[in-house]
Amino acid sequence: GSISNMDDVRRCLEETGADGVMSSEAILEYPALFTETNVESTGWKRTGPGRVQMAQDYLDLCREFPPDEGGQGTGMKCVRAHLHRFLHRDLQFHVNVRDAVVRTLTMEEAQKAVDMVKEIHEREGHVVDDEKLSWYVRHRREWQEGWDGQDDASDGYAEEKKVASLDDEDDDGECCYCDGDAKDSAAVLFGNNAEEDDGDY
Repeated sequence: GSISNMDDVRRCLEETGADGVMSSEAILEYPALFTETNVESTGWKRTGPGRVQMAQDYLDLCREFPPDEGGQGTGMKCVRAHLHRFLHRDLQFHVNVRDAVVRTLTMEEAQKAVDMVKEIHEREGHVVDDEKLSWYVRHRREWQEGWDGQDDASDGYAEEKKVASLDDEDDDGECCYCDGDAKDSAAVLFGNNAEEDDGDY
């Protein structure tokens, strides 16, 4: 557990003598996890693709391999869940983007949501090098004190707590702001038929 970058991988292999390691939540947020990015040797800087690029690459793959064909067959529910993880940091501050993601029912709407974040990043002079994991560390108290030596994390954590509509219920879909009851938001994001949900999302 707690594999969030290649430094963690090396420490785990050294301490356990295992033949390999596995990442679950962290790699859901950042699929390029097993590269030399956000590690001590890079000054904790992200040297791999940014979260918007990750989201765009994912949508491109969805067009090539539609998520409603084969596999789970969960369609847009699966797409919304992945976008939520890729773009978690942005969803903390931009209500309009959260609304767009939670109400996404088509690939065209999903693309518009990603384009919204891209436009925000361009307007605000966003620097990909400064990106860090967000969804994966949402429950870590240490983040408030500067998780993994990342001093600016405390400011981001404190600011994030100001968003009253967001809490620790990310996995139930309640983290995404939506008018109406939180359960309705969860149903929109993850579906409301328990029998068709195998629990992955």
